[in-house]
Amino acid sequence: MPPKKDPSVKLEYYQQNTDYKTRVMVNNVEKQIFPKDSALRIWYNELSCDYSSHWHNALEIISPIENYYDVEIDGVSHHVMPGEIIIVPPRKSHALHAPKTGCRYVCLFDIDFFSSLRGYTSLMQLLQECIHITPENYAPIYNEIYDSFSMIWQEYFQKTEFYEFSIYSHLFQIMTMLSRYHLSKINLFTESTPVKRNEYFEKLNSVIDYIDNNYVYDITLEDAAALSGFSKFHFSRLFKEYMNCTFYDYLINQRIKATEVLLTDDRLSITDIALQAGFSSISTFNRTFKQKKGCTPGEYRALYSGGLGRDRGDVRAK
Repeated sequence: MPPKKDPSVKLEYYQQNTDYKTRVMVNNVEKQIFPKDSALRIWYNELSCDYSSHWHNALEIISPIENYYDVEIDGVSHHVMPGEIIIVPPRKSHALHAPKTGCRYVCLFDIDFFSSLRGYTSLMQLLQECIHITPENYAPIYNEIYDSFSMIWQEYFQKTEFYEFSIYSHLFQIMTMLSRYHLSKINLFTESTPVKRNEYFEKLNSVIDYIDNNYVYDITLEDAAALSGFSKFHFSRLFKEYMNCTFYDYLINQRIKATEVLLTDDRLSITDIALQAGFSSISTFNRTFKQKKGCTPGEYRALYSGGLGRDRGDVRAK
């Protein structure tokens, strides 16, 4: 169970979000998530209604207070109990199912501006799938994480001075704890000395930064290994363990992510998009895109066009 609340702290749940008007959807894309001139939104939600499958650019974090909450992500259902926390990655299709009674916090954050920070790519790799935090599966850091979230909720609903700065400082701390906990589970880091762990971390992140900035070019495994200073075999093993995917899988995924954005621009042909993202031919792009996304580039464009811009404005009453 979560740590007990401080009874002296009174949160005004209904003084925030007064700008809300209506939920804005385009196809199954939720747009205009945040208030004007803001990068976060938190709801104290008591509604018993469900939300069908949708996605948005925001990182979504849900924590039930009373009764459970069911979150379905890419067809996989997560039964989230009070005191537990589930983190839904940005641009991940998900549906929400509420019980007849209960309440929960629903937090929405713009984290795209994190992208200029070192380690952002590794963090996003961690966030490729949802993170379901329970007292059992995150026992060493659970209390710290829940306490940090409690401070986020308190700051938001008290709306004290500079509360957004404070909230993002706590969110940074949470992401740091999760990232370090993830690293502690990787043999590469647990079996090495602190100096060697730091060397691996710096070299691998340098390669990742290079891929992120040059995925449109013909980068080979040999190129990446040479950049890291490791042999091809050693680099392949280290990269797979660190990123939980192969070098080539990561390179292709970065190209696919680029095409998802480009496909929202109807002025670009699909052939132009394939070449701009680094694919050698339209046939390779079509085949790879369907393998990764489950639909053709044309089908994706028809379904999601216009949904990847940064959201600002009104949002649903969660």
